[in-house]
Amino acid sequence: METLARPAPPRPERFAYQPALDGVRALAVSVVLLFHADVPGFGGGYVGVSVFFTLSGFLITSLLIREHRAEGRVHAGAFYARRARRLLPASALCLLGVIVLSGFGAWDQVTHLRRDVWAAALQVFNWLRLTGNSSYGDLFAQSAGQVSPLEHYWSLAIEEQFYWVWPLAFAGLAGIALRARRSMVLVLGVPALVAVAIAPVIAAVWGPEAAYWSTFARVGEILTGAVAAAVVAERGAPRWTRHAAPGCLVLIGLAVVFFPSTSGPAYEGWLPALSVVTVVLLLGLQHDGPLRHGLSLGPLVALGTISYGVYLFHWPIFTLVDEARIHQGGAVLLAVRLGLTLVVAVASYRLLERPVRRLRWAPRPTLVAGGVLTVAIVVLALTVPNTSLTIDTAGAAADEAAITPGAPATALSVTSGTPVAPDGWKQAALAAPATNRPVRILVLGDSTAKATGGGLARWAAANPDVAQVTIAGQAGCGFVQGGTRVFPQGDQEISPECDQYVDEVLAQQVTELQPDVVVFQTTAWDVINQRFPGTGPEAPTDPEYRRRIEAGLAKATDAVLGAGAPQVVWIAEPTVNPIWNPVHSPQEEPERHAVLHDTMAGLAAEHPDQVAVADLAWWVDDAGLAEDHPTRPDGVHFSPEAAERVATDWLGPLLVNAAVRGR
Repeated sequence: METLARPAPPRPERFAYQPALDGVRALAVSVVLLFHADVPGFGGGYVGVSVFFTLSGFLITSLLIREHRAEGRVHAGAFYARRARRLLPASALCLLGVIVLSGFGAWDQVTHLRRDVWAAALQVFNWLRLTGNSSYGDLFAQSAGQVSPLEHYWSLAIEEQFYWVWPLAFAGLAGIALRARRSMVLVLGVPALVAVAIAPVIAAVWGPEAAYWSTFARVGEILTGAVAAAVVAERGAPRWTRHAAPGCLVLIGLAVVFFPSTSGPAYEGWLPALSVVTVVLLLGLQHDGPLRHGLSLGPLVALGTISYGVYLFHWPIFTLVDEARIHQGGAVLLAVRLGLTLVVAVASYRLLERPVRRLRWAPRPTLVAGGVLTVAIVVLALTVPNTSLTIDTAGAAADEAAITPGAPATALSVTSGTPVAPDGWKQAALAAPATNRPVRILVLGDSTAKATGGGLARWAAANPDVAQVTIAGQAGCGFVQGGTRVFPQGDQEISPECDQYVDEVLAQQVTELQPDVVVFQTTAWDVINQRFPGTGPEAPTDPEYRRRIEAGLAKATDAVLGAGAPQVVWIAEPTVNPIWNPVHSPQEEPERHAVLHDTMAGLAAEHPDQVAVADLAWWVDDAGLAEDHPTRPDGVHFSPEAAERVATDWLGPLLVNAAVRGR
């Protein structure tokens, strides 16, 4: 224990506490929370993070300037120790909470949660967002609302990366200013200007995601705050900023209201330049006045004091407490989320953060303890289930059961048994008539077609004399064309591969494989909201969306019939189960799926001898599987075992009956 008693390096002259800056924190964290809660009018609430960045640069650099003036140097170790005591306890608590709750099934459909914990603990989450979320599983999980509880760690990672570099960089820049007898405003202003100027270049060259998440594109917001600290230290805040500050606060508010959530300045590299508005606000608050008094009000100061914990804990709580779980939405859901967030943040501040900050440990033991805690979190993360979305449920059966291309086109005939007509398909279990050769089944559609088709492949592999199955689905693609998917967290452009799939691939597969029956299935992508040219967001029940559904399904049907497919079966999909898949878009509404089912029925009526509908929604309900978690773990896709059961008990024999009907 002698090491703990060793005196710490001299502490820098304390930066005079300014309650109004806590008021700024309170407003910044408030708009972020309302943005994440999808409250209308706060689409640009991410601007609050930019305000945090600039305020952080201002406060940290103010302390460094005072330390350098008092002692002629910067104690990097002491700086890191102070940052560790300030940031690590609550962050570690948040990560440990996620690890523990994940063991009880929380976020069990979030892909790669273990990886997310590691990235958050190691302060690189922003780079993970840029490089690690490219799989379809991640795309589906995010679009379905299955968002990682650690998504917000990207901004914390940027700040912490800055903290590791800044004391050393500042010491070097301060040395340059001293030797060259230059103003610190000038010396700090040069790198700040470069960082601000380079952000739009990053956006133009590497795209909007790099502009939003990369450290190099966002560090300018922190450096402008550092320049503001130098201005105050050397010259004092200009008097005119006192009068400009209220207008700057209004401008920030307008940005919160009018900036779009997934496009605009934030994704074009302009937030560093716009952080100048925050700089003027901070400078103006150095002068007494009505705004400073208003931002120093008790409730704002209290919220600002715990704002770090509020930011840390709100997102795991928001992702865990949703409408599907508490059966409440709107203002009630928001109140529950905010109430829980405040309770946890206050408890964390009083019982953990404040006591740790008051410790007088020397830098070395503090940093050692921080390192040990980080390693412990990394190790404990090994207990987090490493979930990945299972779409290709066939496994080895995909190759075993596949249609043999170019095989002789022997006419299909029934050798024994009596085929069942479509009006008799609503039976809990079906039997397949015997045929003179395996029935060739081609499965087309989205990821649900792949998951359901995997069960057919398993069934066919176990019954090679009965059927052959090839799955040629395209994950992430529905049959509706010409739209843009609309989610609360932003629009999602549909991949050009989806149009190619409908326009070319469907017919090619039929021509190459000569199936006896083509099976179509589509689910989420054709029932979520979309925006079409000249329209706002539309649901499938809206006339234009309904027309496009009818056109898309008809186009797919005509493509395979025109290529020579003798029979087509559309699968009427079961609705999404929001209990297992806590969506943030209304995919579970039965009326949305009813539009698809009605369109399929219309196609069957238009082509009575060639098109039929397999009512999988009815069968799942009749078999008691609609509310069964293991059947569809994510609420949408069948598990491998469930898909095989569906195929063995019902869908496989049904498709054999469909193939031989009318022959």
